[in-house]
Amino acid sequence: MKKRVVILWMGFLLAASAILQAQEATAGLSSPSTSVGQPVELVVTVRDSRNAEVPQTIDVAGLRIELFGRATRFEMNNVKVTSSLTYTYSVVPLNAGEFTIPPIEVKVDKKTLKTAPARLSVMAGAPPRLPNAPSTRADVQPPAGQVTPYFGDLLLSKKKAYVGEVVPAELRYYFNSRISGEVGDRPNFGGEGFTAQKLTHVPKREQIVNGENYVVFGFQTGITPVKFGALEIPASSLEARLQVPGSPPPGFADIFQQFGGALPPGMFTNSRDVSIETKPVTIEVVSLPKEGKPENFSGAIGKFNMEASANPKKAEPGEPVTIKVLVSGQGNFDAMGAPELTADEGWRSYPPTEKFDPTDAIHFSGTKTFEFVLIAKQERYQTPGLKFTYLDPATGKYESLTHPPFVVEAKAGEVMPTPSPVAIPVPSETPKPVMSPMMPLSHVGGESSWMPLFKRPVFLWINLYVAFIWGVALIYTLVKKFTRSKYMRARAEASRVRIAIAELATCEDAAFYELASGCLASIVGGDAEMAGQIPGLTDAEKEVLRVLQERVAESKYSSKAGVKATSDERERVTQVLARVVIQYAK
Repeated sequence: MKKRVVILWMGFLLAASAILQAQEATAGLSSPSTSVGQPVELVVTVRDSRNAEVPQTIDVAGLRIELFGRATRFEMNNVKVTSSLTYTYSVVPLNAGEFTIPPIEVKVDKKTLKTAPARLSVMAGAPPRLPNAPSTRADVQPPAGQVTPYFGDLLLSKKKAYVGEVVPAELRYYFNSRISGEVGDRPNFGGEGFTAQKLTHVPKREQIVNGENYVVFGFQTGITPVKFGALEIPASSLEARLQVPGSPPPGFADIFQQFGGALPPGMFTNSRDVSIETKPVTIEVVSLPKEGKPENFSGAIGKFNMEASANPKKAEPGEPVTIKVLVSGQGNFDAMGAPELTADEGWRSYPPTEKFDPTDAIHFSGTKTFEFVLIAKQERYQTPGLKFTYLDPATGKYESLTHPPFVVEAKAGEVMPTPSPVAIPVPSETPKPVMSPMMPLSHVGGESSWMPLFKRPVFLWINLYVAFIWGVALIYTLVKKFTRSKYMRARAEASRVRIAIAELATCEDAAFYELASGCLASIVGGDAEMAGQIPGLTDAEKEVLRVLQERVAESKYSSKAGVKATSDERERVTQVLARVVIQYAK
């Protein structure tokens, strides 16, 4: 028995070593965008490996990237061995711009693995952003001395915001690396007093929290308050099915102890459905400041830049001049209005078109394009200027971006179609009529008085009117004759009989025979006795009709008035009546 156990255990270790050969390295940022001086995390995960070498620093101009954390996980789930290493880098932006972190080389055993490159967008200043990783926050860490298998957290970029301001947020769900499982597509998230962007997935990563390694599933969104006051963001839950450590069969652990070893962790697991909830978070929402608020404030809240261009530089009468404005940055692009045209006298303008190109999943960063179409009403040598006003939430002040007019040459006027020349008749001397002894003098009314009657317009219209009346009368007569024809009467009667037969299915039992007899009389033209002479009916069907007549007579003239039909009799009579309709129609 002991030899068999040893052989099984050695085979098990060989299978585990074979599984560990599938190695890979991945890298992911905790946030795709940030601002100068606001750090984010770069997490490098090496799968199915117990030892690896990674660089201590990563050289990227404009970024300071340093390694500050390492975690190891090795466990056995049933017959599958899983192992991973997690390396966490701190990424501190030094300059604004778009950065690409190159592939990171990871040396595992005798081979080198490379991660995929990662992109980071860095804005100037300090606009709202997603918070740092929870390892720097005490309020999201498990209690000291305890290992929490899973917990959730809602992180907001700020705890005070203006009405209409977009507040980036992230829902994070932590699972201790000692357990495994599957999570749902997305948590249920929502509430009153705010709107939220559609939840988007954040790449799965690993994080050290209170000395324990956790697998983190994140979902980003943007929260926009719609009323001022204390706003509570309610808890949200994520469903998951976890594989938690289970107990081995009785006596199984003793077998390993006989060989001086302990039962491998994670060898036996149990499945459990759980719901992980975040804690409610309260945010203070204030109204827009009244001091310095422009009358034409478009509602933009955030940090923005503006660029513009005009085309063409030379326009003919009626030819439009298009001004293209690009507003980029971070903020509430969905509620943003168009810039204002200044000094636009002499121009006819139209409402601009809008197009938004986001650079992140929650539409917090990006570029919104406005296109104004202008037509000169007077001869102009420059376009209107531009002014865009927004509220900077960092300072609480309204800022204005302006652009001077563009130098153009636009001629006044509308493009009108060129009229075709019209030939004007030149008057000539009217020739004097030549008197002929065979032609009588002209009557009063001029030359048209001598036009034959059939050539006159009035004659044509009178004949068309008479023809129309005759046509209407003919159509009416044909339709009337057709509707009264034997064919149409038969169709109408057949339709009425089919409806009556259908009603037999719902009538009371006591009235069934009387209604069925009425249907039969309608089919044969009132003479129920003719039903038995209809060709094509079988003797059994004729017998059903005969019994029908007897039941009707019995109901009328005997003391058994209102004879009730059984369900079988109702079905037989209904089927025979349907056959009679078909045969009689032939």
